Amino acid sequence: MFFILVFGTRLFGKSDHFTVDGQEAFVKTKFFHVGYMPCAPEESYLYLKDGTVIQLPEIAGASVLWAWLRYIATLLFAIPLTGCIVTFVMLTTRDVWPWLCLGLSIFFFIVLIASYVYKPKASEENRQKYLEMLGIVHHTNIQASEADPLLSPKV
Repeated sequence: MFFILVFGTRLFGKSDHFTVDGQEAFVKTKFFHVGYMPCAPEESYLYLKDGTVIQLPEIAGASVLWAWLRYIATLLFAIPLTGCIVTFVMLTTRDVWPWLCLGLSIFFFIVLIASYVYKPKASEENRQKYLEMLGIVHHTNIQASEADPLLSPKV
């Protein structure tokens, strides 16, 4: 019997999506993993569609959260499916619990796919921080009267 243990570093947790000059940007975090289970986050990176990669000064919490949520969804899909398959293959039973396991497995498979399709948006605070790292200063549009009352038009 062979047992292969896969470990090392890998990027997980694609999150904090936003656009810069019409191109998509997002954050991923490099984790130490054992068997593709994200264990310890090491560093986060900001990716641009043109291939630019910038290492972030701190680990992005949203990216870590999404990596772990997706892994948990994978487990919640795989465990009931395995129980269902073993029950259907090994036993010829008319109990309802194998069908319940199959239903749970299908539900968590849909949740898992949805977690990869959904693109979690960056908060405005994080977006500003990433834009500053890229050297892009994003100014908010304010009225002249808000900036300096002396410049407001006389009515």
